[in-house]
Amino acid sequence: MAAAGYQARERLPFFHGHVFENSPVASKVNALSIPVRRVDAQKWCPVSGMHFKLYGNGSDDFRAFAHHRRGNLLLKTSRVLDREARSEYRLSVGVCCQTCASDSVVSEVASVKVDVLDTNDHAPTFRSADTVHITLDDTTALRSVVHRLEAVDADSGKNAELTYISVPQNGSFYVVPKTGEVLLVDSILGLPSQVRFTVFARDHGWPPLTSEGVVVTIAPQRWETRNGELARRSQRAGRSARALLDPGSLVHLNVSEDASIGSVITSLSPTRFQSAAYELIYPETQSSPVSVGRDSGDITISRRLDREAESTVELTVKIQDKRGV
Repeated sequence: MAAAGYQARERLPFFHGHVFENSPVASKVNALSIPVRRVDAQKWCPVSGMHFKLYGNGSDDFRAFAHHRRGNLLLKTSRVLDREARSEYRLSVGVCCQTCASDSVVSEVASVKVDVLDTNDHAPTFRSADTVHITLDDTTALRSVVHRLEAVDADSGKNAELTYISVPQNGSFYVVPKTGEVLLVDSILGLPSQVRFTVFARDHGWPPLTSEGVVVTIAPQRWETRNGELARRSQRAGRSARALLDPGSLVHLNVSEDASIGSVITSLSPTRFQSAAYELIYPETQSSPVSVGRDSGDITISRRLDREAESTVELTVKIQDKRGV
């Protein structure tokens, strides 16, 4: 409602359109068509030779032209646009008389917003180096996150959504497609050599783009206390040099409370006996969260673990020489 002596300013018509980045010069701004009758240009500029002009920051990136058959005003690009440099424009449409000199602009007749839409023109890139070396305790609990890879994409929307893949796939480690986390999914006890695989990030754009690969090398670390000579003797005997235990040794293991029932968390193998039998002495079998294989020495999870209820479990295992010594 206009007050006495004042006239409320008429709200300018607003128009909204879009154009894809990297479109060639003279590409039309989509979904933007300004009917000349809406802006009532003759009211502002009755002089013959009237035409429209764009004003505002970035107005030189577009040009306005009239579509005489339809009676509409359209916009076209005057250069190739880059969404990463600028994602939107807010411009004004003015009416110019004849020469369109600065002092002949009568008034702005409409406001325009142009969005620059993303095209999939950037491949994902990893934040880390192109090689990752990890030394992992061979008693690490299953389902442990041993590393996390993170890639970024300068695009937006689905063009920036990423999926992580590993090549070649292996049975010991799994790369989570959505997060890039590297999980230990199978025991690496007795693994004869290091594990090597390459991780890539691929976006969801079209066509999809794939990053350069990151080579991940994971080397199991042995926790045996044997000296080198005993290790060589064990290898000559056909036994694994990993996870071997001297009688009386105290072994500390870190196990995730999420470890599944049936998971083997370590394997006992004394250096004094070529053939041994194993027996869990403490705690009693019914109260213990793990079991010990009589012939194998494998320590296996037998029930769900709860760190809040029991953060530490102490085991005593009796090892006997099967030869009766």
